[in-house]
Amino acid sequence: MKSFALYSKPNFLVTDTTIAAPRIGSTGPTYPLLLIILLVLGIFLRVFHWLDNRSLWIDEIYLATSLIKMNFKELLAPYLDYEQKAPVGFLWLVRACVLLFGKNEMALRLVPLLTGIGSLFLFLPVARYFLNPLGVVVALGILALAPPLLYHAVEIKQYGFELFAAILVMYLYTRYHTRRDYGSLLRWGIAGAAVIWFSYTSIFLLAGMAGGIGLYYLLKKEWPALFCSLIPFTMWMVSFAVNYFLFTYQHAGSEWLLIWFRTYAGFMPFPPTSVADLGWFVQKLFSTIHYPLGLSWYSLHFEYNALLRILLRMALLPILFLAVGLYGYFKHDKKVFLVMVLPVGLHLFASGLEMYPFFDRLTVYLAPLLILIIARGCEQVVSLFPARQRFWRYVLPILLLAGPLVNSGRQVANPALFGDYKKSYQREALLYINDHYKPGDVVYVYWNNYPAYNFYKNAYGLKFDALLGRDVRDVSKNHEEYFNNLQPDLAALAGKSRVWVTYNTFAMNKIGDIEGQPAWYYQDKLKTLQMIQATFDAMGKKLDSYKATDMQVNLYDMTAK
Repeated sequence: MKSFALYSKPNFLVTDTTIAAPRIGSTGPTYPLLLIILLVLGIFLRVFHWLDNRSLWIDEIYLATSLIKMNFKELLAPYLDYEQKAPVGFLWLVRACVLLFGKNEMALRLVPLLTGIGSLFLFLPVARYFLNPLGVVVALGILALAPPLLYHAVEIKQYGFELFAAILVMYLYTRYHTRRDYGSLLRWGIAGAAVIWFSYTSIFLLAGMAGGIGLYYLLKKEWPALFCSLIPFTMWMVSFAVNYFLFTYQHAGSEWLLIWFRTYAGFMPFPPTSVADLGWFVQKLFSTIHYPLGLSWYSLHFEYNALLRILLRMALLPILFLAVGLYGYFKHDKKVFLVMVLPVGLHLFASGLEMYPFFDRLTVYLAPLLILIIARGCEQVVSLFPARQRFWRYVLPILLLAGPLVNSGRQVANPALFGDYKKSYQREALLYINDHYKPGDVVYVYWNNYPAYNFYKNAYGLKFDALLGRDVRDVSKNHEEYFNNLQPDLAALAGKSRVWVTYNTFAMNKIGDIEGQPAWYYQDKLKTLQMIQATFDAMGKKLDSYKATDMQVNLYDMTAK
């Protein structure tokens, strides 16, 4: 056999599997060439969007505001600005990048970028451990190309790092789960204990892994192995306990955040008591295929009706592979089955207790497990076709990867599509004002755009000091009363020759707001925006404007009316 580092290691599952997956290119150049292409594509896509250097999305601004001004000690505080929370290890790494490279988006996103690239290389040996060559190609292809995973690899939030931590935990499993010497067990324990300080969600994986391994040994009555495994498991538990009581416990969720996740079905019905409750599980299954796995074709066919849209998502194919992969692991390696399934079960249970939502970005760390299961199912389904029907051995993996490949390609051709609704132009809007600002100009920042102004003022040193609009929603009963209560703000602008007005047309809430309250303000968001625009149009003559998806900037002469 030709020697090649990408595929020379034998797959331990092949010897105990009755359904053998086809070994594409295992003795020729096709297999390593495919892996190299996928690695290059994955790196290119991540670096491309990092270099594109888009404006920070509002959630990024919330966290970045603390990272550009707080020192390492201050980042240990129970609450960051805007009630943000992130693992202390992640915060310190990003803060170090800010100190080294400056207060800019690329410095802030450098840690996610590096861990996003690192995830590709670390996932390769993990995939090769659990899968045959075809499955490795499928698994690496999903990780490299899935648009949601690409987004989180260049987002200044911790979710991309959580993905890397999950892969690292699985890699440590492949290295140490069969070891019995104390040195290996201690190294496994120390590494797992360290990961906890960089990743909130690693505890689901480590606890699920400990539970799965322990249960397997208990059922098999392998007592020496069980007692040896308690060494790393205990170290993980102690590390989590220390981290929890020092930091995580102080970051308990706020009531408004619980209401937000309840509103958007982030918590599992516990226990389910109706058909609608059972429907939650079906909905989550389909939504997980779309996000975070990025296997849906939905973005390619959003204009079709609901039924056709469901069909064109191609969700049924990955769901089929998921079911077959679960069955394959259950039948042929119950230890692996438990290790992969229990973390998902723990997350669902925590969700049912309203301790940790089961919601798109919060499930990103589960992607490696789900990808491995889907890839296993794919190789098993493909193996059912006779060797003479080679077409189907290739077409099914291609269909599975077509959605992420084409959608990611479209986002390169048109970067405005990257991140879907999270594409923001807050920096461009504020820099437009900064570039066209003249001495004596007045800049009025509506309350819902204050976080962006606050961040970019500190990060970019904007040359203007803005008047900050008051938020009078809570003391108003309707739109008319709301704008009457804004009169002191408006009066301060009257008679000025050049007044810049900027507001966010998307972010209509503030941190701490109860979703949809006050009701009169959110019942018709379009009406609210139209009234904001009409109010300022009535006050002055519009001289200039800048408009983007989520931003509106207008320049008025307030002496003209």
